[in-house]
Amino acid sequence: MKTRSSSLKKKAAAGKGRKVTLGPTKARVTQDLGNGFLRDQFSPFTVGPNSFITITFTAGSGRVVINAGWFISGSTSAWPTNSYPVTDTQWRLIIQNSTNVTRTVVPYLITKTR
Repeated sequence: MKTRSSSLKKKAAAGKGRKVTLGPTKARVTQDLGNGFLRDQFSPFTVGPNSFITITFTAGSGRVVINAGWFISGSTSAWPTNSYPVTDTQWRLIIQNSTNVTRTVVPYLITKTR
């Protein structure tokens, strides 16, 4: 069960920084994982110093979201402040770059046939 404070925290983090929306047509690479599962890899995005990026993924027709992941450049910390399903066909990922340098994020989405 969601608490009011966790919902407010998600909304506050989602309101900061850069916002990107990705769907299956924007995937750079799609890998068939078998049994109806697909992993989409998207082109990289930059995240400014001490800022956030909010990525909203949308599953393709007849698919549901399972999970999302990410890789960030550099060997220092970055934080996923939230990663959750918005609906059965949308996933939201919010990443904070807590360093003083611009970094690159490569997002991934895993979906499955309905």
